[in-house]
Amino acid sequence: MSHSNSHQVIIIGAGMSGICMGVRLKEMGIDDFVILEKSAGVGGTWYDNTYPGACCDVPSVLYSYSFEPNPNWSRKYSPHDEIRAYFEHCADKYGLRDRLRLSTAVHSAEFNEAAGEWQVTLESGEVLRGRALVSGLGQLNIPRTPAFAGAETFAGEQFHSARWRHDIDLQGKRVAVVGNAASALQFIPHVAREAAQLYVYQRSANYVVKRNDSDYSEGAKRRFARWPWLQKLHRAAVYLRGELLFYPVLRNSRLLRPLWEKWARDHLQEHIDDPTLRRELTPDYPVGCKRILVADDYYQAFARDNVELVTAAITGVDVDGVVSVDGEARPVDVIIYGTGFNTSAMLSGVNFVGSGGRSLADAWAQGAEAYRGVCVAGFPNLFMLYGPNTNLGSNSIIFMVERQVRYAAACIEKLLTHDLHSLDVNAAAMRAYNDHMQGELAGTVWVANCDSWYKNAAGKVVNNWPNSTLYYWWHMRGPDFADFDMR
Repeated sequence: MSHSNSHQVIIIGAGMSGICMGVRLKEMGIDDFVILEKSAGVGGTWYDNTYPGACCDVPSVLYSYSFEPNPNWSRKYSPHDEIRAYFEHCADKYGLRDRLRLSTAVHSAEFNEAAGEWQVTLESGEVLRGRALVSGLGQLNIPRTPAFAGAETFAGEQFHSARWRHDIDLQGKRVAVVGNAASALQFIPHVAREAAQLYVYQRSANYVVKRNDSDYSEGAKRRFARWPWLQKLHRAAVYLRGELLFYPVLRNSRLLRPLWEKWARDHLQEHIDDPTLRRELTPDYPVGCKRILVADDYYQAFARDNVELVTAAITGVDVDGVVSVDGEARPVDVIIYGTGFNTSAMLSGVNFVGSGGRSLADAWAQGAEAYRGVCVAGFPNLFMLYGPNTNLGSNSIIFMVERQVRYAAACIEKLLTHDLHSLDVNAAAMRAYNDHMQGELAGTVWVANCDSWYKNAAGKVVNNWPNSTLYYWWHMRGPDFADFDMR
């Protein structure tokens, strides 16, 4: 495609959020937009994360757009290549290919107050201009690798799981895995089957419940394709399970919390006989404070003779391997960091500069916050998807993003059809919203005394939504433009 430097809308990111935004804009008849993507393909985190065993911990029937059901999922929890193929399919079906600019990284975005437009500077130095800017960067984008002393001296190979080195054969190798949360839980069983020796370094144990994954039969796929309402019923059942079983735990339900703890305890005891190992794999914090994990094969890995759980804190890395506080220096050939992402900043390396030359990093110095997770005061004509306080501890983030896309699209329509210079959420409205948000979060399990990626360094919960997804649907049914400053 030939590239224009001026657009009505610029979207950063061709992951789940950016694609959904593009589909909605086309549906509304807004055709002058571009989607900028740093990677060579669409899918966002599903393009980046290709580690063995990668899949979503939300059933695929719900981790998909409501407007684009897929009757051909192979499993209840489909692997990453199927999920990525699904987003590729959506980009093709909804005619987004000619709006995509792949392998195009964004360096910065600055609001030009005189012109009422965003100037987006690419890493190449090219500058684009847009009346509206949509950030589809998300929260799980930049890998977080701990800065262990001596790591640069390690003689073997080391990499983060989100940048998996498929060129490294782990067969017969001594491997250290640092971390044991959502990603590590999925690839540890695969590494355990290949490595001669695997050390899993655990900072804290997780609540793990059965995934109960299974294939969809060919008959089920045919029925879903022939009668789409059957799949809609199936989707609704999965959705309601998240609302009725997961969500109340996050609100400190006295009835369901013991039940979830029992399910996790029973799953652990089913596969781990050794009392010491069982104790080390048992969490010491309330269920739901950290992400509840789902797996069918995680605990079985620790029953293997070649796998050792290490709970001693890492003090550093030397030329031969990993050194821990217990004085042990365990020699390894490969170190894999399953240590998650830099989630609280939510900027993904892009320098956003709003009115008065203030950067978003400075505006969020005390913690990221936004109005309804979408708009930030002082950053006119900027709309975020999967922004602050929109993550979930239950259910599907795609449900949330579809609501945000409709909300942002309504704001963009207002901006364009009324030929506004700027549309900026009022600072007082945003302050009142976030004060209320933190009050709501105080009643959740996330404020308990445990470390999680839901909080920033100061302990403020900046990632998660504190209420049900049904309430969010109602909450985001349309913008109240009385909360915006327009000119």
